[in-house]
Amino acid sequence: MFVVACVTTAMIAILSALNGIETLVSDLFSTFDSEISISPAKGKVFEATDSLLVVITSVEGIGVISSVLEDDVIVRFDGQPSVATIKGVDTLFQEVTNVRDVMRAGTFELYRSDIPCAIPGYGIQSELGIPYHPEDYPIITLSAPIRGKKLARYKDKALNTLPILVSGVFSVNAEMDVKYILTPLDYARELLSYDNEVSQLDISLASGEDADDMKALLREKLGDNFVVETRYDKNEIIHKTNRSEKWATFLILTFILLIAGFNIIASLTMLIIEKKKDIFILKSVGLTPQAIRRIFSYQGVLINIVGAAIGTIIGLSVCLLQQKFGFIKLEGSIVPSYPIEVRFLDIVAILTTVLTIGVLFSTSMVRYLIKRFA
Repeated sequence: MFVVACVTTAMIAILSALNGIETLVSDLFSTFDSEISISPAKGKVFEATDSLLVVITSVEGIGVISSVLEDDVIVRFDGQPSVATIKGVDTLFQEVTNVRDVMRAGTFELYRSDIPCAIPGYGIQSELGIPYHPEDYPIITLSAPIRGKKLARYKDKALNTLPILVSGVFSVNAEMDVKYILTPLDYARELLSYDNEVSQLDISLASGEDADDMKALLREKLGDNFVVETRYDKNEIIHKTNRSEKWATFLILTFILLIAGFNIIASLTMLIIEKKKDIFILKSVGLTPQAIRRIFSYQGVLINIVGAAIGTIIGLSVCLLQQKFGFIKLEGSIVPSYPIEVRFLDIVAILTTVLTIGVLFSTSMVRYLIKRFA
């Protein structure tokens, strides 16, 4: 019983911890990702014409549409350069993503008195040593190659360089913090020498709309010239990796449970040996062998049920305490404590596995044990 309770507790706690990590990672990598994004099937940019926007908005359930322009640039502060990806966005970007929730300093402010402002990632700010003060916006410069001019031939003359204020700093994860710098869309177009082109359209959906269904409708409307992706599609590898880790862990714990099943066999063996005289008396008063086997089979099943119940109570208690008080800390992480997420279907799967293995071990071994020892 003790072993079954321990394994059940471990399965609930570990799977809930993996659920928490999966949700945390999904949220982090989805900060800059809208529910639906549309990008060109060929090339880096496309023109977001009025006719294209009419086609998109004709799909029922489409919410806000935000335009985005991305490309690699050189960021300089105080003479020190760094390579980053400029992400030119409009003011609607904060309505289709969760960018406001990841501001480490300042606010999501693209303009200050009509002056364009940039929001670099925390990694870029740290690398270049950009100071930030709410009342004193530092100035950085961004440079991008002028299209049609070869950098090797024209050198600095092949670069378009523009200054910009820093209005804040965002922090999502190590990868994005050293990669992206947010700027106004018009500033990005001027820097990259584009007119009305965009790299992608970020779209939010009306409440209750399914992203996969909307993706299918938009693909049908737009044809093969555009790539339509959901938030899950953009981070598919991460999601699949997290799920694979979870179920691999579940499988390993199941093998441990199988080994623990031998503990149940040992308990039943000792019980049958101890009750040899009682079994003899029961046979003498006319109890059938089948009835005797049922008695000890029920005993084994009861051990599993009680052990699984105790393990479930302890496991859920541990998870709830971690969620409420965060006893297990994560030093240097973006979250203060280990994330926990209990899912009902996981509990059902764990209890089904524990009880099935326990019942199979109990009922299959009782016949042999009674013949051998009684």
